[in-house]
Amino acid sequence: MRGVYTTAGKCAGITAARTLGYLTAPSAAVVELLSLTVTNESNATNFQFEIAVKRITTLGTPSATSVTPSPHEAGDQAAGSTTKINCTSEPTTYGVTIPQEGAASLVGYRWEPLTDLERIYVAPSANIGFYLATTPGASTDFDIRFTFREIG
Repeated sequence: MRGVYTTAGKCAGITAARTLGYLTAPSAAVVELLSLTVTNESNATNFQFEIAVKRITTLGTPSATSVTPSPHEAGDQAAGSTTKINCTSEPTTYGVTIPQEGAASLVGYRWEPLTDLERIYVAPSANIGFYLATTPGASTDFDIRFTFREIG
């Protein structure tokens, strides 16, 4: 499918609830979020954690690592979306939480909607964040991956 991209990376040494990553849609396209996974790479002790997908109403200037999304199709143009992971400071204001679910850390969190009715759409120039809503029991390295499609 044309216009599908994945961003993936590591958030190392997480010891508190915080934004693991976010996406800013391009000004001329809607973004359809297709999947999100968050897995625990470093902590062998199981704990319950919660992941929330939240609309960001005011981005501000959070500090995070820029990651270039990888296209799924050879020959696709570069993604117009900006994606960042491993936020060390937070967006200014979060809005509506769309899904928020718990998962066992040894299994990880996986959000893969079955139909387009369950998918999350991000308006042009809008932002969406992927938030760890619980404090880990110990310093933990999380791998985050989100796949999206740009429409327009």
